[in-house]
Amino acid sequence: MILDELLAIPADATTATVQDVEMQIISVEQANKMLEADANDEKIHECLLKNGRFLFASEDSTLKTLYKVAQ
Repeated sequence: MILDELLAIPADATTATVQDVEMQIISVEQANKMLEADANDEKIHECLLKNGRFLFASEDSTLKTLYKVAQ
């Protein structure tokens, strides 16, 4: 499950691979723009976890992109 895999990423990680998708680091501004562009939460999903803020896109239950928002 994606949530378990995101929780396993260390808070200070700058690289990680989840379900064969490499995590990319983006700025707060980039994250906010992505979320604003998808106001209905159809493509980009956000997870606020104890180890960071993550955005991801999935298609047919398959992870396509993964982003960690830089602090």
